[in-house]
Amino acid sequence: MSIAVAPFRPFKITRAFVAVYALTILSCWLVNVFVTAYPIGPWRGGEISKSFWLDNVSWQIFAAWWACLFAVCGLWPFSGIRDRFVRGVVVTAVAWALGWLSAKLIIVVGPGASGIFPLVGTTWFFLALFCFAGANWLVAGMPPSRQFCLLLLLITGCTFLVTHSAVVWVPAWWFPFLLIGLSTGTLTYLTRGMSQPGRAFAIIAILFAIVAACVEVSILTGFWTPEASPISAFWSMGHFTPDNRWLVCFMVATSINYAMPIITYNWPFTKIAMPWGGLLACAFYLALDVVVASILLKMVGPVFPDTETLLTYAYMGVNWSLVLPLVFGVGFDEPYLWRGQKTQGGWDDVA
Repeated sequence: MSIAVAPFRPFKITRAFVAVYALTILSCWLVNVFVTAYPIGPWRGGEISKSFWLDNVSWQIFAAWWACLFAVCGLWPFSGIRDRFVRGVVVTAVAWALGWLSAKLIIVVGPGASGIFPLVGTTWFFLALFCFAGANWLVAGMPPSRQFCLLLLLITGCTFLVTHSAVVWVPAWWFPFLLIGLSTGTLTYLTRGMSQPGRAFAIIAILFAIVAACVEVSILTGFWTPEASPISAFWSMGHFTPDNRWLVCFMVATSINYAMPIITYNWPFTKIAMPWGGLLACAFYLALDVVVASILLKMVGPVFPDTETLLTYAYMGVNWSLVLPLVFGVGFDEPYLWRGQKTQGGWDDVA
């Protein structure tokens, strides 16, 4: 069967768009109701209204982390469930349960609320290094069960070492750029021909370089302050400003930069050969991130009662942006090629 080049699938695009963002809105509302009534953190009384968003974010992002770990290990131990939808529901339910447990353990036996972002950022960094960018290079060829157990132990151990050192954490500012680079295939194209683990380290280096440029632009435009981050003095890049405009944009980007390219099958950018098609797609979605974030910030008051509530809705999309494609197969149900691509999903056979 021939694989379509640059397809336009309007019905599937619309259906997937509605699914991702309807689930985002519904689940965010439900989670906010739950964590307001039953806080994960040690919040009491008036503290809840200011900190419930942190419970929401930590719960859902750890849930997404568990779902992604299952996904990169062949959805073990749920791979025996043949019906894709049923399997997806089971994986999602288990991931949300483990996500709540992970967030709660940080509060009860871990470093507390101050340790949430270091643990979130660092666990996602190692998942990205070993799995997303690294294609499971350390455990390649092993059965899914061994992959899962070894990756879990490896990421846990590496995270412990980083969070108990002077480094403290690996900031997640690279994450939206990883999502857009992988979902469009641009990072895969730019590192074509490289073997692992060289490709993984090259991708991470590219992401860090982009973050450095983004930070400098953000300083010039007043969305970032050069003062040291309150989390770790090791990272001298500074921190986002107290108005949270940069943080809102970051969270919006994580909710858009994987879902939108995947569920649209990268149309219409697939009509343009790499690298220009991929770079144009990246530029388009990064600009869309800024536009959507700007619109949402204007909705604080008329729609969202406060910035804390906006932060939860802006970030909830990252969960469904990853879960629906990687667990349920949305956007991966039909193969397609970019113009000039020979093998679906890969570029190593292109000069």
